[in-house]
Amino acid sequence: MERKVFNASQQGDLDNLCGFYSVVNMMHWLYGNRIKRKPLFKTLVQYYDQHWPVIECLTSGMNSSQMDILLKCLKKARYSKYPITISQPFRMQRTQQTEQILKDCQAFLTSHEDGAILISDQYHWSVITHIDNEYLHFYDSWDYTRIKRTRYSLRRREGAYHLYPEAIYFIERSEDIQ
Repeated sequence: MERKVFNASQQGDLDNLCGFYSVVNMMHWLYGNRIKRKPLFKTLVQYYDQHWPVIECLTSGMNSSQMDILLKCLKKARYSKYPITISQPFRMQRTQQTEQILKDCQAFLTSHEDGAILISDQYHWSVITHIDNEYLHFYDSWDYTRIKRTRYSLRRREGAYHLYPEAIYFIERSEDIQ
């Protein structure tokens, strides 16, 4: 009898918690080992659950208004001692072009050593740490390491990662309070 070959489900295949992971990874990128990842993850999940059922995020993922709530959590309680400045430079812009957004993102990361970009495409929330003339480079919870700039688009197209201007957050480490 021939044995069937199956691939086991991997962490992240059945859940949509990349939004939480991206915030934890972003804080770890900015503050290193000063950030204890498991306690931060737990804090974020508890805070999120005060606003929306976590089961919805597990099954459907997170949109930018839900990410806004998660980022507010970082300004409260014990995480306020790790200050960050958050901006969304593309949220209110009407006319945009993909390449101009990517150039602006590259300029931000070049001019802010203590910066990162939190971003979502149609599949996944992640952290961009560097952009060069050919690639976006990630600090990621899944399998994003680097992706060609030409794979991103503001318009839906086959094989492209769809950029959502409202889901691009410029984040930089602020002055330490302590």
